[in-house]
Amino acid sequence: MPAPGNPGALRLAGISLLWWYAALVAPLAAVLIVIAVERGAAAEGAAPAGSAAVSVAAWASPVVLAVVAASVFTGAAEAPAAILAIIVAPLIALLVPATRETIGENPIAPVATGLSIGLILWANLALLGGVASALGYPGRASSLLAAALALVAVRLRVDFGGGGKGLVLLYAGILAFVVPVAVVVPTVAVAPWSAWRDVASRPALTFGERQAWVTEGRTLVMPVALDFTEAHRVTALAPATFRVFELDRLREWQLRAGDSLSLRPGDRLVLEAGARLKFEAGKRVPGAAASGVAWADPPERGTASTAARALGATFSLVGGALALFRSRRAAAGEGLPTGAGLMLALVLVAACLGIYGAYAAPGLSIGVPALAAVFGVPSAVIPGAAGQTLALVGAGGLVVLFLATAIALSGILDATLDRSGRRKSGVLSVGPPWVRTLLSDPATVILVLAAGAAVAWPGDASRVLFAGLGLTASTIVAPRLAGDGRWARLVGSLVGMVAFASVAVYGRHLPGWAGAVWTYPALAAAPLAWTASRIIGRYGE
Repeated sequence: MPAPGNPGALRLAGISLLWWYAALVAPLAAVLIVIAVERGAAAEGAAPAGSAAVSVAAWASPVVLAVVAASVFTGAAEAPAAILAIIVAPLIALLVPATRETIGENPIAPVATGLSIGLILWANLALLGGVASALGYPGRASSLLAAALALVAVRLRVDFGGGGKGLVLLYAGILAFVVPVAVVVPTVAVAPWSAWRDVASRPALTFGERQAWVTEGRTLVMPVALDFTEAHRVTALAPATFRVFELDRLREWQLRAGDSLSLRPGDRLVLEAGARLKFEAGKRVPGAAASGVAWADPPERGTASTAARALGATFSLVGGALALFRSRRAAAGEGLPTGAGLMLALVLVAACLGIYGAYAAPGLSIGVPALAAVFGVPSAVIPGAAGQTLALVGAGGLVVLFLATAIALSGILDATLDRSGRRKSGVLSVGPPWVRTLLSDPATVILVLAAGAAVAWPGDASRVLFAGLGLTASTIVAPRLAGDGRWARLVGSLVGMVAFASVAVYGRHLPGWAGAVWTYPALAAAPLAWTASRIIGRYGE
């Protein structure tokens, strides 16, 4: 029932007012404010060509769009706050006056910026590898291929100004990302808001009779542990080991193709990657929300832990954007309103992808990396080769978007190092001349390291993304909010860096109630950095 602790109880046209506000009303208001500010600042002169496009390319990376789609698909409790922050964070950053902090004032800032960009690239490459795996292609090889293409684009110094190749990459990636979703809409013949209402009204999220998990079955890309809340029969389609944890014991079966296994409520089924099986039609999807209502308005949304997670996501996103775009002038010229509208449109398309995933294929996330699952919606909705082709088009669009992101982030790094007086690095100048030439460019070094990390530790791409954004929020933004003293900012940045690294490494040992701090280390690091800066600013300078 309607109550302050249940913000999703009130609905308009069957959709929660919270979602109307987070995904449409507030973002539209932000875009209108941007237009008004841009017109007021027009007399100050135009920004550098392509500045708005650089901002969109740097921010609307594949992993950010995947976070939007996956949070809607799974019904994450903090999804509305995260989506709102994703839309407005770059707008806030571009409307704030630019800073010109040099390395003499704060030598930690360019280091934090480089680490942040490396983590963002790592997250994107890990996502691309996950999407490739979900579509049946080698994940690590796909990450390396994307990194190699990005390396070529960065070395060619592709730009975004005056219809440059960077702008072509950005628009081509956006088009390829949007086309599969545009084809899905008439195929399901349901508008996004109608699909949302349908899912929200379901008593349970179940396997449909025509879904791939029920008809021909699917192969697990990664190991899974599935918890069942009702009786269910699974059928093996290839020889595999099925382990079932019951209340007081572990049972293990070696099933051959065609063998079935009956599971009871409370059982946990553990399977290794490569197992191929199918589920029973009409049964609940293990791991999905308990019901449509729980998907639309999770009961934990009003809890303190969800509030902490929402705060951590919001601060990491807004603070990360402020830090990345701090060198860009306020009101970034005539292209800013277009860029703001484009960002809003991309986020809405990604949200629609998540909605249609929950509507037509709620079991997509079984045995697939969480962020990658939603990009299988076209092949799940459209049967045969057409659906597979559309899924490949969408995956190709993600790769092209990543190239634009890598180029834009390289430009941001170059601007940061130019101000710092450390554009070239001699630390890694070893080996043959061509190797020394490559390693003398910091952007190249960071991209190579990010590729290696994505191949060695694919991990959770969303956690890596928020680590990258939260790092700069803690080491650059929090100290600056505390004051303008040089030493205060320097000490605050140092404290923020150490605290962030400590939480990121040892956060898994925190008690359960502090889990949000491990997911979003900026929740702990930023306040410590701010406090240290305030103390030094008040008593040390």
